[in-house]
Amino acid sequence: MGGRLLGGRYRLGEAIGTGGSGTVYLADDLSLGRQVAVKVLHSSLVGDEAFVERFRSEARLVASLADPHVVSIFDWGVDGQAYLVTEYLGGGSLRSILSAGRTLSPSQMLMVSLEACRALDHAHRQGIVHRDVKPANLLFGQDGHLRIADFGLAEALTGAASRELYGGGGVIGTARYASPEQARGAALDGRSDVYALALCMVEGITGHLPFVADTLEGTLSARIDKDVPIPDALGALVPVVAHAGAADPENRPTARELGRMLLDIAGRMARPEPLPLVGPGEVGAAPMPGESDRVAPTVFPSQPVTPVPASRASQRPVGPRRRWTGILLAGLLVVGAVVGGMLVREAARPTQRALPTLVGSSGDSARSLLTELGWLVERRDVRRNGTSAGEVLDMRPVAGTRLAAGETVLLEVSLGSERLQIPVGLVGVSLSEAGRLLADVGLVAGEVTLVDSEEVAAGLVVEVLTVADTVPLGDAVDLLVSDGPLPRFVPQGLVGLMPADVVAELIAIRLAPTMGEEHDEWVVAGRVSRLEPVAGTRVEVGDDVRVVISLGAPERAIPALEGLNLASAESRLQVSGFRNVVIVGLPESTDGTSIDRTGLVVLSQDPAPARRSLPDVEVTLVVGAG
Repeated sequence: MGGRLLGGRYRLGEAIGTGGSGTVYLADDLSLGRQVAVKVLHSSLVGDEAFVERFRSEARLVASLADPHVVSIFDWGVDGQAYLVTEYLGGGSLRSILSAGRTLSPSQMLMVSLEACRALDHAHRQGIVHRDVKPANLLFGQDGHLRIADFGLAEALTGAASRELYGGGGVIGTARYASPEQARGAALDGRSDVYALALCMVEGITGHLPFVADTLEGTLSARIDKDVPIPDALGALVPVVAHAGAADPENRPTARELGRMLLDIAGRMARPEPLPLVGPGEVGAAPMPGESDRVAPTVFPSQPVTPVPASRASQRPVGPRRRWTGILLAGLLVVGAVVGGMLVREAARPTQRALPTLVGSSGDSARSLLTELGWLVERRDVRRNGTSAGEVLDMRPVAGTRLAAGETVLLEVSLGSERLQIPVGLVGVSLSEAGRLLADVGLVAGEVTLVDSEEVAAGLVVEVLTVADTVPLGDAVDLLVSDGPLPRFVPQGLVGLMPADVVAELIAIRLAPTMGEEHDEWVVAGRVSRLEPVAGTRVEVGDDVRVVISLGAPERAIPALEGLNLASAESRLQVSGFRNVVIVGLPESTDGTSIDRTGLVVLSQDPAPARRSLPDVEVTLVVGAG
């Protein structure tokens, strides 16, 4: 269908995936100028009006899901064939990773499953059950984050008219990942998706899917009343996946509870490497066995075998062949009776199941899981160096032992490593010395927090932040270390004050004043004329600050002024620094206008010219007409 235009808007490009319900194409959205993925469903479905209506209804419902881990639905419609338009994800799927011969580490699978739980929990709280969780529907963006695809599609593809009819008529979804209640045709809730996710987790890590038989009926019947077998390759995930893969949905967690269980063990697992994304799966490749069997017509209730019609009985052979047939039938009846008796006795025995591997898991989680599976739990707390508090160290009986409900399982749970006394004498020593003292008793210096301190020199320990008196062997002890006192700034407003006051203020903020003197035209003798460095400069505790004291203005020579006009004489005095001038003989203005000072001549002056005097000396000028 490459090149075809759907809905007058979506130009189909190359096919990037195929499955039981249709083919996915990379397409161009001509209206918005973006790339999208278009899933074109099989053409045979369009003739079913009930399907088209269900398809539209489910598409509208799923499009309302607002979660970053659900594939966004942009559009849907019918144009010769039903199609669904979603965001395009270039990272491929978990199925494409597995098909490339790669698997995920337990840490990688944990991260993928956490994101799946968030998406499923969001959908389940809206009343939407996926019903077809499988590796092909676990898609990845190129950022490595998970999006779940095909919400609601399994329900649209079934022949049931409503959710109430799911109890009979078929398995909704892919048979390989169907839950036991799906295999029986029972009503479903979100815990059916959790079971399918548990199967995906096992397959994602090991590359092998549990409960796969040669036939569809065999695959479905294999999981009825049987918990998912969990291989040890899942490591710390074993107890969590065992809980999610319980045959009885009442013993399974919800998606939200599963997410919390995964978060509980995440801190004990290694940091995951980036996912080995391989892009979309190969187009046209054969689907995995059963993955295209979306609606399986067989359910497995407990019903008697239908008897052979009487019309067929008349065709049985007669004579010697009939006698041999009778003898063989009689023998089979005897064997059947013996086997039946054995089955009755076996059924009378208490139900037994194998203990999951719990070593390395959380003691509380292990107790909860064992209790939910019907066993009594006895806990013994021990200390062991190199272990984490709350970690299951051993169990009796060992994992794999089959026990009946009500039997007791002993869990040996760590209290952590041997506890040691934090050494005294850490406060006041250097950080390196504190590290040596801690190492001597089997501890290490932990997080170092720097703090400004007026009393403790920089680099010395101020306080031990670990509040406990004892800590486990090898633990880190957090320390508060001095970064020295806060920086200082030369104070403002000290110029013009008495030197004693300035010195006292500098000493109060732990600066070191030094003294100096100089003449200053504007500051009274005996007062502080300036500071070095100037006010506002940042300095460190103990730095020198020079306090300069004014000696007043220096003496200077009085200029010769006789014979000059008054205006010139006043200007020369001002330039020379003499500001206290008295003028004798200055006529008064009769009309209020200013006196022409250039028309008056200095006749004499006092003090006499060339005499040295301070600037504040009084200079008298006698003037008259020129």
